[in-house]
Order: sequence, then structure tokens, then C-alpha cells
Amino acid sequence: MFLRCAYLKKTDGAVAVEGAILFPLLALMGYGIIDLSMMLLQTHKMEQGLSAGASYLARAQSPALLKTQAKNVAISGRPDGSGTPRVKGWSDTDISLKIRVVPNTGQYRNGAVVQVVEFSSSHSYQGFGFVKMASGGELIIRTDHEERLVSAR
Repeated sequence: MFLRCAYLKKTDGAVAVEGAILFPLLALMGYGIIDLSMMLLQTHKMEQGLSAGASYLARAQSPALLKTQAKNVAISGRPDGSGTPRVKGWSDTDISLKIRVVPNTGQYRNGAVVQVVEFSSSHSYQGFGFVKMASGGELIIRTDHEERLVSAR
């Protein structure tokens, strides 16, 4: 009986064993959360860039001539493309830009048609790899933005 009670009172090292069991799991979850946050940040930066490029075109007098500059604004924030990209590896080949004509149902001024710029982009996510592992392969982020051209005639 005495040996049994003495054995139950020995708790030295219990915390170390629990820590050794839980630390890898908690570390994996922590890195996964950080990786997911980085993916959401990249998505936000791409959406922000497409919105900036569309706003640049929306106020232009001749938007059809400024497509390259609008893509540069989306990527780097500068019409000449001299800044660093918002997202690592993001380039103008990843961005699709269309200007389409939509019939005006009387909701807007300036005639029977309205011009709308459509930006869309897809770019692969690089990150730590935890989100890629969970999704089962390459992860592509796709974003879209459209805006009415207000200065275009």
C-alpha cells in the first residue's frame, strides 16, 4: 500500500511531458494561422490594387489609351510602374482589363450607355505552405473589381 501512494505522489516532469506532447500541435496551429493571415493580406492587397487601377481609369478622359498605366497603378501604385509591387511576383500579365459598354436604364446621367471598367487578377499564393497542404495543391487567389467610368465620353 505504501508503494502505491508514493508512486501517485510523484509528479516531477509531468508538465514537461504534457508540453512535449502539445507543443508540436500548438506550433503547427500557430503557423497555420499565420499562413492563413498572410493569404488574406495578399488577397486584400490585390483587391486594393485593382480598385486603385479602376479608380485611375474611371477619371481619365481617354481610358482606352491608359490601360498599361492603370495596370501599373494596380501593381505598384504608380502609373510608370517604378514602385515595388504590392504583392511579390505580381505582374501585369496576371491582370485582365476590359472596358465594356452597358445600356443606361436611366439610373445614370450622360446618355444611353455607360462605360464600365472590369479588372480581374489571379496570382498563386506562395506563403509557408500550410494552407497549400490543407487545400491539397497549388493555391490561386482570384480577385475582381469593376467601376463605372465617370469622365469617359
